Amino acid sequence: MKKKSVASIFFINFFKTIGIIALLLGVGVLSYYLTMLYYKQTSRIERSTAYTHVITVNTGNESSNLIYSYDEKTKKIKAMVLELFDENTKNLSYITIPVNSQISISQNTYAEFIEVSQKAPQLATLSDINDYFSGDVAYEYGILILQEVMDVDIGYFTALPSGKFDAYFQKKSEKEPLYMPSQTLLNEAAKCKSKGDMEDFMESRWDELISDATLSQKQNYAESLLGVKREYIRVHGIYGEKNGQSFIINGKKTAKLVNNIWEADAYTSEQAIVKGSLSTGGSTSSVSSANCKIQVTNATGINGLASTYKQKLQADGYSDIDVGNFMGNKQTSTTIYVKKKKWGKDLLKYFKNAAVKVSSNLTNGADIEIILGTEDAL
Repeated sequence: MKKKSVASIFFINFFKTIGIIALLLGVGVLSYYLTMLYYKQTSRIERSTAYTHVITVNTGNESSNLIYSYDEKTKKIKAMVLELFDENTKNLSYITIPVNSQISISQNTYAEFIEVSQKAPQLATLSDINDYFSGDVAYEYGILILQEVMDVDIGYFTALPSGKFDAYFQKKSEKEPLYMPSQTLLNEAAKCKSKGDMEDFMESRWDELISDATLSQKQNYAESLLGVKREYIRVHGIYGEKNGQSFIINGKKTAKLVNNIWEADAYTSEQAIVKGSLSTGGSTSSVSSANCKIQVTNATGINGLASTYKQKLQADGYSDIDVGNFMGNKQTSTTIYVKKKKWGKDLLKYFKNAAVKVSSNLTNGADIEIILGTEDAL
């Protein structure tokens, strides 16, 4: 047999080496493009990263999530519920908030709002937040508006089209129109047996909603949510009163309710008492002062404040109202003096820390005299 020359052996091995290198490069390039294609198809562009937030998004071990139901055509808010989940105790609670709640914005906050949107009012209605502000950030402004009256930290929001919200939430009963997770949602969640199952469950519904949290932040709760006992879930209504077509939130009572929820031990029994003014057992109704003669006395030194409150009260049906100035020292908090103990309680909702006191000696022979304090300067 003819021996191969050294040159031919060299070229054969050389081209084999080149071929192997080319093959490896081809496999590498193909792997790269396949990987990029995979990430392109599976990676999620988070809506929450597309705008500048006006709150600090907080998804800590006490999850405070303000859930909105919105109409896809009009963008009106149809329902609101505050979801409170404690990772340590596995307690899950819901507080229903009427969307017709009206909230008076402080002067400093209003000045900040008006720089962002000329449509922002000083007396805001929760159902209209998408009219006041544009984009997903409107829901964060909703949190800021709600926190004007409630001394409660709300960490993030979730907004659902009304159709999806109605599928995931139901009212406790006709007598207690408080939102709670629907049986459909609870049954689907109950199928999750592991952290991975719950993460997949969250991801499968993530594109249906708007949130300022990211999917990965929400999935941090996956393992803890497995420990929630569905029969121990609590539902409550926010505290406050109806005022004509509007609802006035009692921020102090609601803040106390929220704090009590956070401080509670792990639930070990079904809910016995439903709290809040929206429930049958928590009504804060009182005798109307609409037929009383009311004197609004300005003890703040701020010109026109009594007249402003007169107009506000008249707009809500209080007709017989006089105004005047206080002759003594400036007052910090507002006091409502009444001739009869049953009067005046329905006026508390207009002021921050007002107190009702009985007195027979009122200005201009009034049945009720409101001494305005500087805390209630508009």
